[in-house]
Amino acid sequence: MFRSIKAKITIISVFISLTVTLLTVSFFYYIFDSNLRKNLIQSTEFALQMTMNTITENINQLLYLSDWGNHAEFVYQFLTSNSENKLVKLNAYQRMKEEYDTNKAHDYLLRLMIGNQNNRFIQEIKFVSDSSNKDYEKATQADYFSTLLFSPDLTWIGFVEDPLYPSGTRQIIPVIRPIYHRYNTSIVGWTYLTISSDLLLDALSQYPITEGNQLYITFGEKTYLYENQSFFEYSFSDIQPIRTKGLYQGTTLYTITAPDGSKATLVRYPSVLNGWYLSQSISDTQLHSQQKTYRLILCIILLLSLSLGAILAFSLYRIINNPVAQLQKKMQEISKGDFSYEAAIEWNNEFGEIGRGINSLSTNIVQLMENRISAEKQQKELEYQVLQSQINPHFLYNTLNSIKWMATIQNATGIAEMTTSLSRLLKSISKGTRQVISIREEIELLKNYVLIQQYRYGGIITVTYQIEDNIFDYLIPKFTLQPIVENAMFHGIEAKGGSGEVKIAISKNTWLEQPGIYIEVTDNGIGMSKELIEQVLSESPQEIQHDFFRKIGINNVNKRIQFYFGEHYGISIKSELGKFTTMQIQLPCRNINDLSEEEKSQNRINKEE
Repeated sequence: MFRSIKAKITIISVFISLTVTLLTVSFFYYIFDSNLRKNLIQSTEFALQMTMNTITENINQLLYLSDWGNHAEFVYQFLTSNSENKLVKLNAYQRMKEEYDTNKAHDYLLRLMIGNQNNRFIQEIKFVSDSSNKDYEKATQADYFSTLLFSPDLTWIGFVEDPLYPSGTRQIIPVIRPIYHRYNTSIVGWTYLTISSDLLLDALSQYPITEGNQLYITFGEKTYLYENQSFFEYSFSDIQPIRTKGLYQGTTLYTITAPDGSKATLVRYPSVLNGWYLSQSISDTQLHSQQKTYRLILCIILLLSLSLGAILAFSLYRIINNPVAQLQKKMQEISKGDFSYEAAIEWNNEFGEIGRGINSLSTNIVQLMENRISAEKQQKELEYQVLQSQINPHFLYNTLNSIKWMATIQNATGIAEMTTSLSRLLKSISKGTRQVISIREEIELLKNYVLIQQYRYGGIITVTYQIEDNIFDYLIPKFTLQPIVENAMFHGIEAKGGSGEVKIAISKNTWLEQPGIYIEVTDNGIGMSKELIEQVLSESPQEIQHDFFRKIGINNVNKRIQFYFGEHYGISIKSELGKFTTMQIQLPCRNINDLSEEEKSQNRINKEE
């Protein structure tokens, strides 16, 4: 089923835009929700901390009075004296009153009483109407008196009804601490404090509580709900701790069910007072109400992003549609045979690159077609020339054979050998189309050529061979050694004047971490300069003479070796002026058995000829 690329791009653009938008909105929503909850918890912790510190500071001020009796000398004398000395009692009372009046939190202390088991006591009260002649009896007979007095540590029992309040009821926080003997652990008296609930009410009335949230205070293993300037004993139901820690050390978080039945988060802040906690609930309704505005903003962002994505998709569709249509039209024209150059499809963008490629392709096709036609014409001409040239080698073979038999009959052995060598050499040149032969065949061809040249030079040039026996079946490009030996004779030894020697050494060697054939052709001629060596290896076809053998120059041989076997192989030259020149040839170890069946067949045909 055909599907337009333009439609795919549009769908992908919309999909990516929608995905990125949803991921972004979800991420920021998560971040906002986390930060909102965290900020609410942190602000709640801060408010709880400030309020709890105020409460703790006032209570600590009052608790100082509960321990003061253990250090006050007049009080100790009053409690331990066996006589009813009024001066001792007066001194003790005055010291107690001084401490009461100078205490910063004395406004919240309804009663400060110091007494012993012998019905001896002194007290300071906030309101005169609270005093009666039964204060000592009511205080010592209170249900909590013995519990608090004999507790090893300071103990809180929560709010209790004031047993010494003469009219009605009043909630107080009682504190009773023992006064010990100076020289042993016996109790000689006690200090009784009646702390007003106003201490907590005044502190909590300043607390910034929002609608839907509740404030709780816990002490004496009892929790009280603060509401409408009153305290109500309360017990949490379905309370579960949350692992997330608060901002301040010791703060804990819980999930609870609020009095109205809704779920809420409880933030509990501890006091340095043992067993005291101040807690506030944060209702989920409050969180959701603050999230509404942000949700609206996120929805607007989502709609804007989708709109921008749609605009982007439409723009991409328009930008891509026109170039693609023109490119399709041009491709259809090419398929119908119109290879003309079209400048309109070469834009300054990626589609323009495709357009330029199409134009280049059209131009190349036209050029290729023209080259193909020209090549076919040249091929026809060459085939005709080949037909003509086939007559000449056979005519020369027959003529040379006739000359050889005539020389043999006349006992002219030199003419016969030279004619035979020339005949074989011409036969090697003309027969077959193989470009790669065995080293054995190449040596035979070279020997025929050397024999002719030795007769020409009258034997002043000698050629010696040093060839390992196991390398004759390895391959070498045809006419590799002959041009090199020819250069050694003509340009090395002949230019020197006098006799000379050419040494040919072929062996198997190792380089490039692989075994290979290593050939050296060395003459003792005039040598070559570095400039001449570079010129010979870079010789261009225009600089080569037209003689057949000279036409196959050193550079040509080097290029053919690299063409057949790779750039790692070829010719290198070492020379010293006036002494020697060595042509070094490196070939791979490729055996004649590695030839294809077609090449082997051609080789057999050549041998039969």
